[in-house]
Amino acid sequence: MCARRTDYRIGSEESWIMHLNTNRRHATLACKWPQHGLRGWRVKEIFVPATITDLTVIDPNEIRNVELTLPQEHEFGGTVYPIIDEMRPGTAFLAKPFGARTGRQRRRMYTRSNSSIDAKGVLQTIINDTHAEKADTSVWWQTDDATAFQSAGVTVPVLFHVTPDGTALVPYENCSAIEDSNLRLEPDGEWPTMRFIGIALSTGITPFLAHIRYMKTLNFGRTEASAGVHYSLVVSVKNPRQLLAHEELKEMATAFPENFAYQPVLTREWPDDWSHGRGRIMNITELHNGAQKIDLDPLLEFLLDIQNEHVRICGNRDACRQLDEGLTQYALRPRSFRAEAW
Repeated sequence: MCARRTDYRIGSEESWIMHLNTNRRHATLACKWPQHGLRGWRVKEIFVPATITDLTVIDPNEIRNVELTLPQEHEFGGTVYPIIDEMRPGTAFLAKPFGARTGRQRRRMYTRSNSSIDAKGVLQTIINDTHAEKADTSVWWQTDDATAFQSAGVTVPVLFHVTPDGTALVPYENCSAIEDSNLRLEPDGEWPTMRFIGIALSTGITPFLAHIRYMKTLNFGRTEASAGVHYSLVVSVKNPRQLLAHEELKEMATAFPENFAYQPVLTREWPDDWSHGRGRIMNITELHNGAQKIDLDPLLEFLLDIQNEHVRICGNRDACRQLDEGLTQYALRPRSFRAEAW
């Protein structure tokens, strides 16, 4: 899922106003800079109403595919702005769904699972019930209330920014630069020359789907002079119901064997004819001194040349930390390591 709670502190240097309309369909947030902007107001944040166009149940009460479709334009402050969608694969957008626990709108980041290059204006993500004590929006997305929103055409606000030249609106992205703690895809001049290992734990597959779908649209970076990228994806889920885009990924691995490899692993239940990985990809032993011994042998069965790969992982914080520590314990140094935790 890679859906994260994000809290924003409002600075004291600017005067902020939140405008919420009565039908709960959209919100705008602006700051007052009298010397600049539109009629005395310069837009700081704008929430655009997005229509819920798909709520596909993957695992009942656990996981849903969610699709939000954006309008082609949005009016703000008397000006109609076109919507431009060029989100970078691996980034997240900010939306304001309702919370099942609090009964009010909450700000949440959702990593995009599709690519803007071939689905402009259609934001897809994967959301699971976190089962945390204070779980709120993750629960709401699994309920009939979310389905009722879709049926009634009630929209979900999505955060946008005005482009620097002031001519259009673009979706807010959670990161604008590559860092060890995010999975924003490398520039188009770099990734076609790289070898990646993606390790997806449950709905942590979300950013990897965006990467791979984007790369496929660009023929995996292959040219007459270059073989293009190589991307190995290991996906670990509890049961077959939670395998996301499974057939799509199998077909892609068959069609592009020199560029993409797919290894699904089931940890708790599997059919008798299951021919792929079974059990945990990492095993943890608690030591008497409070440290942990990380057994990476199950994972390394799939990854024979990890030291020459760029390793990426998306999953819970403990798993991301354990993989990092395990690589250190095994004295394995991949070419780079980036982890996005939720």
